[in-house]
Amino acid sequence: EAGARGVPVKVDDAEQMLFVERLNPGSMFPPAYEVGIFPLAVLLKRQTQLRWDAALAGALLLGLGVAASYYISARLAVPVRELAAVSQENRVLRERAEAALVIKGQELERSIRFSADASHQLKTPVAVLRAGLDEMLAREEVSPEVCEELSMLVHQTFRLTSIIEDLLMLSRLDSGRLELDLKPVDLTHVVETCVDDLRLSSDGTAPDLVLDVPPALQIAGEQRYTMIIVGNLVENARKYSLPGAPIRIAARVAEGTVSLVVGNKAEPIPPASWEHIFERFHRATVGENIPGHGLGLNLARELARLHGGDVLLLRSDKEWTEFEVRFRTAAPAPAPALAVA
Repeated sequence: EAGARGVPVKVDDAEQMLFVERLNPGSMFPPAYEVGIFPLAVLLKRQTQLRWDAALAGALLLGLGVAASYYISARLAVPVRELAAVSQENRVLRERAEAALVIKGQELERSIRFSADASHQLKTPVAVLRAGLDEMLAREEVSPEVCEELSMLVHQTFRLTSIIEDLLMLSRLDSGRLELDLKPVDLTHVVETCVDDLRLSSDGTAPDLVLDVPPALQIAGEQRYTMIIVGNLVENARKYSLPGAPIRIAARVAEGTVSLVVGNKAEPIPPASWEHIFERFHRATVGENIPGHGLGLNLARELARLHGGDVLLLRSDKEWTEFEVRFRTAAPAPAPALAVA
């Protein structure tokens, strides 16, 4: 017996839905039924169409998804490929830089070795040459004219000795063999000593010196090398000062750093020479006719950096040329221990 749900049947090879429902359930009369038949052709056709539409839509969405994924992956792959190309290029550049660094290191090592060897080899002949010149000067038969020429030669031997000593120190700096034992150094005393040496070596022609340095200014350094740094800056100011122009030296303390500025009135250093002023053997155009070997500023800067400071060119104009050297202040001395009774 069919219920209200319906039963699919075929009538004349056509799909139909048969509904049968009893009209008098529980009655004593003979059962009566309501029979209904509904054709399914239109619904089945609609169902088939919906399935095809769903399949087509699914295929279309799948195609769009695949195309979108290819597009997005292609877009995302561009920076990855670019990064890979840049990485490869950087790797090549790094390998070239490393190779160049190795070559430069070897050249620097050879240069350091040559400088040290040449300086050591030159010390002996220069000493012999000076001894021979001193012996010739001591002879009574030497005329005043020859004596003057010999004195000039002796002076040149001292210049050669100074250059040799500077080259030896620079070679030790380059090779990392120059180590400092930093202790408190009285920078005020160092400046006063360098000023006194300048006055003594100038034979009464020393320029006016204006000092503005606090008393007992303590820095962390080594006395000998601190003297070389300050002495080179003061001597540089003396050589390049205009006739009759003063030299001023001022020091300031700020945030654990001592700044010593040495200034002089001179012809301005061309801006093109500023970045080369601390290079070895560099001579600016304003100093072509001034005696020197172009090592003083470089040596001062290298020693200052070894002290944890630096040497800078602050300014060079029509008014002043100023170099600044920076030191670290000396650590305060530990307080003495109190005796306990």
